Amino acid sequence: MGEEQGGGAKIILAVLGILLLLVITPIILFLGAGDSEQADPNAPCVIEGTPIADADKDGKPKVKIPEQYRAAVEQSAQSAGLPVGIIAAQINQESGWNAKAVSPVGARGIAQFMPGTWGEWGNGKDPFDPFAGLDAQGRYMKHLAGQVAKLASNEQEKIQFTLAAYNTGAGNVQKYGGIPPFDETEHYVEIIMDNAQMDYSSTCEAPGGFDFGDLTADEWAHPMPNSRLTSGFGPRACPLTSCAGKPFLMYHEGIDLGGSEPYFYAPTDMKITYVSVGSPDQLYGSYGNYIFAQMTEAPYLVFEFHEAQDNSLLVKTGDVVKKGTPLGKPGATGNSSGIHVHFQINNPKTSVFDRPAINNGKTYDPIPILRQQKVNIQ
Repeated sequence: MGEEQGGGAKIILAVLGILLLLVITPIILFLGAGDSEQADPNAPCVIEGTPIADADKDGKPKVKIPEQYRAAVEQSAQSAGLPVGIIAAQINQESGWNAKAVSPVGARGIAQFMPGTWGEWGNGKDPFDPFAGLDAQGRYMKHLAGQVAKLASNEQEKIQFTLAAYNTGAGNVQKYGGIPPFDETEHYVEIIMDNAQMDYSSTCEAPGGFDFGDLTADEWAHPMPNSRLTSGFGPRACPLTSCAGKPFLMYHEGIDLGGSEPYFYAPTDMKITYVSVGSPDQLYGSYGNYIFAQMTEAPYLVFEFHEAQDNSLLVKTGDVVKKGTPLGKPGATGNSSGIHVHFQINNPKTSVFDRPAINNGKTYDPIPILRQQKVNIQ
């Protein structure tokens, strides 16, 4: 009988132990969870495990928005209807977060309002009060966005046009139907869009996204690893000795990547829709040896690769290739000033080429897209 009682007591103790374990374990896990470091959504973009922006001594990306201004910046962005990263990058560009900044032309405070504009938007407060400046910034940017938003075809353009309006006035944006062709304004928009993506977005997402929809979460391959950017997207000086009769050369519809890499590669899974046939090809004089291709999955972007080395193309029309497949060797054929590959991204609605053709469809700056896919272009 005593052994039976002892056995029963052991069973009761075991059950109590299990119940206690079931109660205590979640509490421990809950308390421990509070100690884990949370990812900062507005920390710098990280590509290939390395923060592109500033990092601390341990290699972790630094928080770019000063702690004392974080809530105010978030509220300013909410008022403006713009991404937090845009407001943060704009303040960094305007004053470097210096609440006492004064420009040579008299702009004052953290948001660099001119006295006349501050008189209208500052609510009678001190222009050197950073919180008043951030509040006014949000309201003023909302006002500007309302004046130029109808010109934009997507959210990214709305952001760009609003920044341009801040720099040069909404009237100029309306006059030109978009970003005015002023070097200062173009640079202002470009650097803020770039810094918003790289310094204030841990996901590396481009502000406003793209009008063709979201890309898949998978990372792309680098179209030419160990290369350097030798020519960016957009307006540029004539790349040749003369561009007479060739005004299209003054606007670069892709990017050029140069370097010692022996091949260029498919950035993602894609179908080869056309491969040129060398010098007999009617576009050889402009494109050199080239490849047209289209993604095999949404959003079905169309790619172009130009100026490949003679007799170096490794694919043929109709091939379906995987991400990272070598396509050919960089060269200096066609309208080229040096050995490189021209990489271009076109709108998904662009005709899928089955013959030589000059693309007249809409093109996108590849840099923000590549960065969003965690591909580092130097």
